[in-house]
Amino acid sequence: MTSLPAHRFGLADHGELREGAAADIVIFNPDTIADTATYEDPRQYPAGIEYVIVNGEIAVEHGKQTTARAGRLLRRSALPARPEAVEG
Repeated sequence: MTSLPAHRFGLADHGELREGAAADIVIFNPDTIADTATYEDPRQYPAGIEYVIVNGEIAVEHGKQTTARAGRLLRRSALPARPEAVEG
């Protein structure tokens, strides 16, 4: 779900959970997740998001934003074509 888009956008070391890769993980409750934004009030946090981990640091804990600022600017990198993505 994430490795192919990361590869297509040229984001090296993203899109996979493995040692040495940048990991962004969202842990949510499938029974309570919901978009709370409306057209009148679009800047609302969603419900049911328990944790967000950005580059190994907890950015959301128990549904509340922390002070962690682990995100960084993503730049394209030259990547070889993935064998499974090549048609032939």
